Amino acid sequence: MLGAKKKPINQAPQSNTPASIKAVQNGMVSIPDIIAPSSVEVDFGHIRVGEKYYKSLFVVGYPRFVSANWLEPLIDFDHSMNISMFIYPALSADVLSDFI
Repeated sequence: MLGAKKKPINQAPQSNTPASIKAVQNGMVSIPDIIAPSSVEVDFGHIRVGEKYYKSLFVVGYPRFVSANWLEPLIDFDHSMNISMFIYPALSADVLSDFI
């Protein structure tokens, strides 16, 4: 074929390495620049990391008896959420003394 370009014999095949990894390899960006968020804001009602907002709620005094699906409003919430429950064992006598 006339005008067709020939590849050099010793040329390595092109890799599918992401641009961020290439930038680190070339020294243009450091690992902390990639891992660390662009900003962190700590406020009384929330924490903002980059463009995402986070909030923690501490709930005490769960009801003694609950109906079926009592956590449904939280589970079916339209946004992503992590729910953790921590239950600490206590002696019955200590718990009963708090009621008196």
